[in-house]
Amino acid sequence: MGRKRTRKSRKSKGSMNSISKTTLRSMRADNKNDIMRTMLNKLDAWKKGKNVIVNEDGVRKKANDVWGNPHRKFKI
Repeated sequence: MGRKRTRKSRKSKGSMNSISKTTLRSMRADNKNDIMRTMLNKLDAWKKGKNVIVNEDGVRKKANDVWGNPHRKFKI
């Protein structure tokens, strides 16, 4: 004999998206076109210590080389 089924209904695994792909793509494109939002996101990531790439004079450089260490102590 087989085992008796204990649950009454099947539970979703939550793997489905509630937002369509075209909406997500357009939101991502809007974020990419907004230069100020992009730079603020890069600044936040740099403060957290992540590896950020910045364009300076047409050359891609690490933000640590351009802006310095985000965790340094200030001396007066």
